[in-house]
Amino acid sequence: MDHDDSPLDQQQSKDDGHFLSRWSDRKLASEQPLVQQPEPEPLQEQPCDEDMPPLDSLSESSDYTGFLSPKVSETLRKMALRKLFHGSDFNLCDGLDDYDEDFTTFQVLGDVITADLHHQMELEEQREAEQQVLAEEQAVEPQVEEDSRSDSQTEAQPEAQQDTGETGDDDNREIST
Repeated sequence: MDHDDSPLDQQQSKDDGHFLSRWSDRKLASEQPLVQQPEPEPLQEQPCDEDMPPLDSLSESSDYTGFLSPKVSETLRKMALRKLFHGSDFNLCDGLDDYDEDFTTFQVLGDVITADLHHQMELEEQREAEQQVLAEEQAVEPQVEEDSRSDSQTEAQPEAQQDTGETGDDDNREIST
């Protein structure tokens, strides 16, 4: 059986050819420079401390880029940047800072009772009521004990008097019960 090119085989070979041509085009394009870059200009001499203008003459619209040169001393750079950042363009409060307000002073609430304060007052009233009930119970307990003691003593005395036949005179004798 002879191998006939079926339509599927023809389509696949056509796709392979298309793929290879695209790949080849891309490869050639990547080897060519995209944009010709101009020759770098010779570096200008970087300014140093002596080339900088006096700090008093600087304003908000002055050019501060010279102070960023590596040949400028660190102290002069800091003073120039401090002057720049203390200007009105950089010294703005945007209102988005959470902690820039003074939270040590509070507005007086007056007669307003907050929900938390109301809840705390209710809890305190409950505690006071519980303490009052406990105090009343403790006051009642000694009376009950005294009453039970006096009742037991009165019951014990007539029995002792009947046993000994005495009339209740105290003559320092021990009473047996």
